[in-house]
Amino acid sequence: MAQINDYYAVILAGGSGTRFWPMSRRSYPKQFLNITNNGSLLQQTVKRIFPLVKGKNILIVTNKRFKKEIEVQLKAYKIPSANILLEPEGKNTAPAICWAAARISQTNPNAVMAVLPSDHLITKTTQFLNLLKKAKSLAQQEYLVTLGIVPTRPEMGYGYLKTVQKKVKNKTITIVNKFTEKPSLAKAKKFVSQKNYFWNSGMFIWRVDVILKEFQRLQPSIYKLIGTKASSAHIQSVWQKLPSISIDYGILENAKNVAAVPASNIGWSDLGSWESLSEELESDKKGNILRGDVLAIENKNCMVFSQHKFVAAIGLDNITVVDTKDALLICRTDQSQKVKDVVSALLKQKRNET
Repeated sequence: MAQINDYYAVILAGGSGTRFWPMSRRSYPKQFLNITNNGSLLQQTVKRIFPLVKGKNILIVTNKRFKKEIEVQLKAYKIPSANILLEPEGKNTAPAICWAAARISQTNPNAVMAVLPSDHLITKTTQFLNLLKKAKSLAQQEYLVTLGIVPTRPEMGYGYLKTVQKKVKNKTITIVNKFTEKPSLAKAKKFVSQKNYFWNSGMFIWRVDVILKEFQRLQPSIYKLIGTKASSAHIQSVWQKLPSISIDYGILENAKNVAAVPASNIGWSDLGSWESLSEELESDKKGNILRGDVLAIENKNCMVFSQHKFVAAIGLDNITVVDTKDALLICRTDQSQKVKDVVSALLKQKRNET
């Protein structure tokens, strides 16, 4: 697949490291983990888009604490050091995306940028790249494009996109007319049955000039500070003044030109919990996933990770065990979303295990 000169990728890599505790930490969040044995999630993200986007056209937006780790992990891809945009502190996704768009605009005002999370799993690369090419075509028509994941179940943990079909020049375009954040189970079931709802993947494609105009219109305070001034020195001086706001809430929910490209059969998961990871890894005949020096006797549907010591697990069902140097997690796998509550409690207690 040929690389495209005016296609850019902006990878958001400033995650906080709560969902895969205790393996992930604030100093080493999940995008840096090699939890699928195919390289870190960040490395997989870059490798996945590399057939389509040149290394010099890839930008990484991250926290300044992660600069060295990113340089080490992405050394093989020859991404210019100037393309690693270091946030002084997390401000959610809107300021990060505005900064990246402004930086790209200075180099190539005709560019199309794909905004991609660094910690998602996508196993079917060819299908994914074909969707990115389709989305680029829509973006060139001045749409703000999102990849809408075709739901496979009534999931309460995702945001949803409500869509309608629109005919434009004999082509059918999927238009997004409403964003719904994490619904109740009853609503999620209704959305899935109606067939015109998609999961919000957090992946977006648009022309840099179009998204900057939307910032100017909908988030003038952000645009005024960074929409035309994208040097790192300037960003350092104004970053504290910026609001903390997501691109969904700050721009997309109020934009009128949002389109979706339905995405199915790309092997997507946001890997939002140990439970979601268990759905992606190969298991033995009894549904167990074992990593490290582990002996399992009469267990089923269990996941055991050991980084430092021998672990014996006996007679367990639907249990996740994660053993690290300084912390041990034991939980029901279907309760693993609550791991973030552990991290919150540790922060309140000012413990070092975060």
